[in-house]
This record gives sequence, C-alpha cells and structure tokens, in this order.
Amino acid sequence: MEREHNMELTGKERFRMDDLMEIIHLLRRPVGGCPWDSVQTHQSIRMNFLEEAYEAVDAIDREDMDALYDELGDVLLQIVLHAEIAREHG
Repeated sequence: MEREHNMELTGKERFRMDDLMEIIHLLRRPVGGCPWDSVQTHQSIRMNFLEEAYEAVDAIDREDMDALYDELGDVLLQIVLHAEIAREHG
C-alpha cells in the first residue's frame, strides 16, 4: 500500500493538501523515512518555523508576490510538519 502511495505522488503537475500531508507522513516514518525529518520535534524545528514566517513577512513588506508565494509554501510545510508531529503524539 505504501508503495502505491509513493507512485501516486510522482509525476503530478499539481499537488493537493492531502498529498503534502502524505509526503510529510512518509518522511516521518521511523523505518524508511528521512533520517532528518523522522527525528524532529516541535522544539527542534521551532526556529525554522519562525524563520519561514519572517521571510514571508519580508516578502509582504517588499511587495514581492513571487517570493511571498514561495515563502507561504515554506510556512505551510512547517505547519504540516508540526501537525504531523502532534498527530503522532495523539
């Protein structure tokens, strides 16, 4: 089943929110996941979250919509990563 999910995530032109959640879930797996992602905690990535939020605010201040688009994606990634960590802990 996991292999089917991996195949569904390759070659897409557009991704949906549930795709992002599935990618984060796969990265966080203790076995077969990403060694870095699988050991992160809320505390260990809190500064990453703040940095991405500051970069988004900076793009807003500069009225750089292309940069804002990218930075909001990074903020969303952080939110989903924190949500997955919370889900794992009930």
